Amino acid sequence: MSRGARGVAAEAGRFARANVTAAIASGLEWLLVTGLVLLGVHYLAAAAAGAVTGAVTDFSLKRWWAFDRAHRAGIGREGLRYVAASTVSLALNLAVAYALVDGAGVPAVPGVIAASVVVGLAWNYPVHRLYVFRAAARPPPPAERARRPRSADSA
Repeated sequence: MSRGARGVAAEAGRFARANVTAAIASGLEWLLVTGLVLLGVHYLAAAAAGAVTGAVTDFSLKRWWAFDRAHRAGIGREGLRYVAASTVSLALNLAVAYALVDGAGVPAVPGVIAASVVVGLAWNYPVHRLYVFRAAARPPPPAERARRPRSADSA
């Protein structure tokens, strides 16, 4: 298999695994949203609770499986990037859900689910792939590190 074909196959694998993790996280999110709405919780509060639950699940699965890579950034760094991306995702989800439910008259649960699908495809995957879970810079091999001159302030 050529290098280009391997790259396409690797990206297709990441995309498939990312969508499996998103489906698992979204399933948990949608179950929680549905349950909370049925219990009388306002749909926007239910959507926010569901988004947090989905985000924790999604981060864990994507970090360790979907975007498995040889060199990861630290969990704190990726966690902060994920929180930033998820904050924007939450705002987008709430805005789209509001537009669908209060603007277009879509029932609450289908409106929230539709919003999460749209935001997931248009925002979450590209941002997770290119920003949150990008491969960290490969550290130089030990032999190369040994050849580097030490700076005066590291002595």
